[in-house]
Amino acid sequence: MRIFWLLFSYEWRHFRAAKGLVLLCALLLLTGLYGIYYGTTEMERQRQHLTTLPELSRRNVEELKVKFPGPADAGDIGYYHTTYAVHHPDAWAALSLGQRDINPYYVKLRLLGLQNQLYATDNTNPMKVLSGNFDLAFVLVYLFPLLIIALSFNLLSSEREEGILTLLLAQPVSPGVVVGAKLAFRLAVVLGLAWLLSVVGMLWAQVPLDGRVLTWLGLSTLYCLFWFGVALVITALQRTSAFNAVALLGVWLLLVVLVPSLLNLGVAAAHPVPQGIELTIKQREEIHAGWDRPKTQTMNRFFALYPQWRDTATIRERFVWRWYYAFQHLGDLAVAKQAAAYANGLQQRYDLVEKLNLLSPAINAQSSLNALAGTDLPTHLKFQRSATAYHDALRAFYYPFLFRKVEFTHADYAREPTHTFTSQPELSTALRGLGKLLLSVGVVFAAGLLLLRARPINPR
Repeated sequence: MRIFWLLFSYEWRHFRAAKGLVLLCALLLLTGLYGIYYGTTEMERQRQHLTTLPELSRRNVEELKVKFPGPADAGDIGYYHTTYAVHHPDAWAALSLGQRDINPYYVKLRLLGLQNQLYATDNTNPMKVLSGNFDLAFVLVYLFPLLIIALSFNLLSSEREEGILTLLLAQPVSPGVVVGAKLAFRLAVVLGLAWLLSVVGMLWAQVPLDGRVLTWLGLSTLYCLFWFGVALVITALQRTSAFNAVALLGVWLLLVVLVPSLLNLGVAAAHPVPQGIELTIKQREEIHAGWDRPKTQTMNRFFALYPQWRDTATIRERFVWRWYYAFQHLGDLAVAKQAAAYANGLQQRYDLVEKLNLLSPAINAQSSLNALAGTDLPTHLKFQRSATAYHDALRAFYYPFLFRKVEFTHADYAREPTHTFTSQPELSTALRGLGKLLLSVGVVFAAGLLLLRARPINPR
């Protein structure tokens, strides 16, 4: 053990003398701090935006009270009144933004057809990226492996090339202790940086100190250990420093860039999903056709869904609001199957990626951190279902006014339903990711130790 710590201290002195490595660690520390700053700033911007929405709704109500100073037709109110379905972030979202700046975090709603409003800003597939944004999770998943490569590519090869390894192994020390001390020092440097950034990020984002703290640290630690295991495997091949550097960078490109790209393409081919804009186009076509259909046909279709309103008066006017909102509703129903297939297709893509992400620890770590922060795709789909239920509640609130011809008064604004939705962590996904990372770490370290045993270290 004394020799181990002697070698460990030697590595510390060597590290301090290597100004380039010290500078690289400092740059990564600054990069991580910027990732924390970016994530917390983005979440603060979204929170501030969300806090303005109630004020916008209040102003809209005040304008409508001026526009309709007395009792009004509820159809006019439903057409002009805007309200919001809002998706509040969890505090952890600042550390792993996931898809919060890809998918809308609020939906502006009126009593009109839902799908056009729900997907108005959804012009891209919400599953189009897996990597996320420049936040702390991005730094841990994509940049920390590069630091590990820079620290470990010449783990033994530099001593061999300089002729030092022969002298070192001539001492009463086993090759395993030499490799262990070198790996332990580098692991201490990397994990020290990862834990420091994680603690700073947690304090900066003011996350609740619950079980997710240990899960986050566990995911970060196992992910770094995996890359040290890869470095151990390459070191066990006993090749030159140049070969080791190229091989490690090749593994990084394979697992961080190539495999995720191929996996994304394969999942997209296995579960093709149309753009959300296609739903809105089809819904608009259905609604526009409603103007030309006989009113009796439209209302009979609507009454089949809502028989409680069948006893309302026959429509003889050229235009009435209850007929207008009836074919708006029917427009939603016309694309209901496509909307369900769209959401199910996205969920199936996500589920397939979860099954295959063992092929890329980078995807596994990123999706696990997103799940821990409540910024993954399933959380967004839950928000969309919540917004849909809220729109249904708005219809249920307005329909008695429309079909019973009850006037809408100023006091009725306060009775209108409101909406709120807050992200919840997908803890089961994060824990599964933790288990997969543990398996990956075990595999690479077992492979490295087997190679070292099969090929004893050659000092030349």
